[in-house]
Amino acid sequence: MKPSEEQPYDRDRGVAEDRRLVLAAQAGDREAFADLVRKYTGVVRALAAARVGWGPTADDVVQDVFLLALRRLGSLSEPERFAGWISRIAINRAREVLRREAPRRAASLDPQHDVPAAPAEPDRLEIGDEVSRMLDALETLDEKTRTVLALRYRQGLAVKDVAEQVG
Repeated sequence: MKPSEEQPYDRDRGVAEDRRLVLAAQAGDREAFADLVRKYTGVVRALAAARVGWGPTADDVVQDVFLLALRRLGSLSEPERFAGWISRIAINRAREVLRREAPRRAASLDPQHDVPAAPAEPDRLEIGDEVSRMLDALETLDEKTRTVLALRYRQGLAVKDVAEQVG
């Protein structure tokens, strides 16, 4: 195999690695938990952003997810299911944020309300019109479709792995 060729993802090896890392983290190994964070940050960010949009709110959700995971790691009885477990935490946390922010977002759309609208994301202002239109179109899709697209195209997961993540 040429050095530039990527090896295909070996799901069984990934699950075994997750199991090893979770067990080590449950035993107090901070570096093992840091490895899990590095491995799953992209997936958690994609799941969060599919619900709350790309930007600071998604970053806050990512941070919250890993803090919750660290606190609850001892309750994970099937360490090989870490990927699904952390994904479920991400989805639930993003939904909580949306529920909490829904009244504020609705008020910011009301011209009679004195709450200023949230500022536009700076990176969106710098991207081309076509990409901006595409992002707007993605936001009109249902939550599950946005999640699938984010995991597949933003994170580069294989279709089989996306299916496993979203159930």
